[in-house]
Amino acid sequence: MIRFPSHGFAAALPLVAALALAAVPAQAQQGRAGVLVDRVVLSEVLETTPVLAQVVATVESSVATRTAGVVDTVSFRVGDRVEAGAELVRLDVDLILIRQRTARAALDAAQAGIEVAEARVRLATQAFRRQSQLRGSTAFSRGQFEDLEEQAAQARAELGLAQAEVGRAEAELASAEYDLRNATILAPFAGVVTERLAQPGAYIALGQAVATLIDTASLEIEVDLPVKLVPAIEEGMALSARAEETDIFEATVRSLLPVEDVSTRTRPVRLSADFAQMRDVRLAAGKSLVLDVPISRARSVVTVSKDALVQSRGGWSVFTVEDGIANPRRIEIGMSSGSRVEVRSGLLPGDVVVVRGNERLRPGQPVAPTMVETPDGASDPAETASVSREQG
Repeated sequence: MIRFPSHGFAAALPLVAALALAAVPAQAQQGRAGVLVDRVVLSEVLETTPVLAQVVATVESSVATRTAGVVDTVSFRVGDRVEAGAELVRLDVDLILIRQRTARAALDAAQAGIEVAEARVRLATQAFRRQSQLRGSTAFSRGQFEDLEEQAAQARAELGLAQAEVGRAEAELASAEYDLRNATILAPFAGVVTERLAQPGAYIALGQAVATLIDTASLEIEVDLPVKLVPAIEEGMALSARAEETDIFEATVRSLLPVEDVSTRTRPVRLSADFAQMRDVRLAAGKSLVLDVPISRARSVVTVSKDALVQSRGGWSVFTVEDGIANPRRIEIGMSSGSRVEVRSGLLPGDVVVVRGNERLRPGQPVAPTMVETPDGASDPAETASVSREQG
């Protein structure tokens, strides 16, 4: 089936026809039949085939805990919509608070140990310096000098140990504060909860999931495209998409993934779309859609308004108008959609055909033609159309 974009053109045609015919009574009274005419045009036709696709979530997460503990409260239910930063689960923090107090006490003790060690270093260094100043005198003692040197080195080592103990105590305190901070598990992004994996009183291990969250604002379309259709697909290309409950809407090719399934001979393609166009659809990840995927490059075909067609015993014909005279012409038609139909033979672009009043015309009859004017906002009939073929 060919689909020619109309944007209101076909719907507005009867009104345009009525107004145009009403405007030519004087000419009709002079023996000429008042008729509405249209031109035969070339239309770019893109041949397509329907392919099953589905809505997928680009952001879906099993929200995990960053600390272990017993669940105190769960603040959500399956199906709840949550905002980014909303509380999902709160763990019992009594043990964490004890660890925090213990770490703070150990840090205080370690910092005090540094002060003691620094004092010892100062005393040992002073004694060693005084003994060094006696070098060369009768009061100088080699053994005492070496003992003081050893004591100064030992004092510096004790200072290093005290500093390391401060670092260990700081790490313990930071770990306790990290666990305390993450005992409340928050939603990492806005979305809908699709699975609840935590219950009050249950023990949660580090890294264990508490909920599955899906971001419904970041949905897109995925289709496994047969490889024979890949050459006609380009990034940025607009394709027609539809669901059972909605009208046709536009989806744009975002990425043709460089992965091919050897068993199905398909490649995944991701498309973005404004899902607000799907007015009557309750959108969900996994929902099936149908995409009209190009089979080949666009081609030009001759098209005529369906209103120009007159069916007779021998087939289809139209009334062409030349020099104010209407004459029938036999034509062969092809695929059609909307307000226009493909003409395989019998007409050329630029030919003028009757689209209103043709049912009462006689061969060679004089006519007063009025050309169809495209209403404001309507599309040119020569725009690119699409041909849809069922896969067989």
